[in-house]
Amino acid sequence: MLFYLRLWRRFVVMALVREAEYRVNFVMHVLVGVISLAVAVLTYGILYAHTDDINGWSGAEVLMVLGCFRMAESLIELLVARNMWSIGDSIREGAMDYVLLRPVSSQFLSSLRIVNPPEAVNALIGLGLVVYAGTMAEVDWEAPRVVAAVVFGLCGCVLLYSVWCFAATFAFWFESGPLGSVLFWLIDTGRYPVTFFRGWIRLFLTFVFPVAFASTFPAQALGGEIDPRLLFGGVAMASLALLGTNRFWNYGVRRYSSASS
Repeated sequence: MLFYLRLWRRFVVMALVREAEYRVNFVMHVLVGVISLAVAVLTYGILYAHTDDINGWSGAEVLMVLGCFRMAESLIELLVARNMWSIGDSIREGAMDYVLLRPVSSQFLSSLRIVNPPEAVNALIGLGLVVYAGTMAEVDWEAPRVVAAVVFGLCGCVLLYSVWCFAATFAFWFESGPLGSVLFWLIDTGRYPVTFFRGWIRLFLTFVFPVAFASTFPAQALGGEIDPRLLFGGVAMASLALLGTNRFWNYGVRRYSSASS
């Protein structure tokens, strides 16, 4: 584990050096993130202009969900997104050969080696929105609630990573991962509380594409309005998802035939 942390730290340093060469790009990336969040906040302002409650959620509570979503989305963009988009190209062009020759986990290198530093700023902006909205909602910032929210958020990010990595692994058989674009768009549903949806859609966003663990559940945990047993379920789901994704990745690697040979 220590070896992988040191290796990932090297990836971060390389990413920071790269961004230092393109400082204007860094600023523009953060600016786009700020504008995107401002538009989302304005949208909610319009929704709550003539009501104080939508399906049991106040305006401040919905902004907490949005802040949690922004943090989770930014972490996915920071650590995972660029890597997932490049897996299919690596397989088609034969670059995966060099990954497999290295004495480290090919899944780790393929899914976490490219870091996108500007998204760290957007994650902090999301955190600021959570604190601001939580204060408006009169959240009691007790340590157990904060810890539960953090664990829910981490479980959500791990689950989203696992689902996306599982989809990207299909690139070993198809020209490109067939579900990558769809999953990227589905992440956007996390900006709304999962209780806004009904029936099978709510079940889908909770247990199949579990974006609720990354946005809705952390906000509910801060408000003290969630069953603590769901936290243990989230940890179990995240652990099983990581294990299953790793097994499927290794299965795909065993079926891989070099594109460069």
